[in-house]
Amino acid sequence: ELLREAVLLTLIRGSERIDRTAIITALGQITTIKDIDSLGNLGDLSEWYVIFKTKSAREDVLKVPELKIDNQIFLISEPYKHVKIVRLLNLPTSVPDEDIRTIASNWGGIVLSVDAERLPRPFEEIKSFVRRVRIRFSSRQDEDKVPISFRFGGFNVSVQLEGRQKVCYRCKLAGHIKAECTVLKCQKCYEIGHDDPSCQQKRSYATAVGSTPLDVCHAAPPINQLNVAREVTSGVQMITSSLVLPKR
Repeated sequence: ELLREAVLLTLIRGSERIDRTAIITALGQITTIKDIDSLGNLGDLSEWYVIFKTKSAREDVLKVPELKIDNQIFLISEPYKHVKIVRLLNLPTSVPDEDIRTIASNWGGIVLSVDAERLPRPFEEIKSFVRRVRIRFSSRQDEDKVPISFRFGGFNVSVQLEGRQKVCYRCKLAGHIKAECTVLKCQKCYEIGHDDPSCQQKRSYATAVGSTPLDVCHAAPPINQLNVAREVTSGVQMITSSLVLPKR
């Protein structure tokens, strides 16, 4: 949080010997040096943080993908936000927070809190069927363990990770959701990508399963009694699971 206004320079190629003067000079080719407030690192010599005096200077630098200094290449990006909000949709409030915490703890980070979203005023005392989970991740790679959906007690729970690109359950492509999908679907063979009334291709079992939206999900991690069926569709691993909750 203290570095959210900074720009992160990550050394991805070249000598590990860092010349701060060279970094400042190179940044001066993008913005004016007088707009640079400070430059430093937090112990990792491959990661350098630059704080600017003006918002416009910071934005100018972020427009450039990388910084080249002799044989070195620094990736230019915003500092990684470690704490992310994960929203779980279509999850009844009868499901205990502790069960959700157990599931989310297997998603590559540390679960900080689990809360139900509330309705707008004047009904803020009423909970919705959306659970907000705050998770601290150590890196962007850890976020890859967060599924796009999972099956829980007969419910298909959609998972929205803060900052993650939308994923369509219908065509399995990124950038949009099912309601916005315009990709053609054949009414003969049920495959995505075309719609030909004279299509002669037979509908296979794999195609039928792969085109079913509810099957396009990841599994919740092992908890209570969990049965997981795995399949690979279009090169993407899809996991369907069913969960039997204990009687309370």
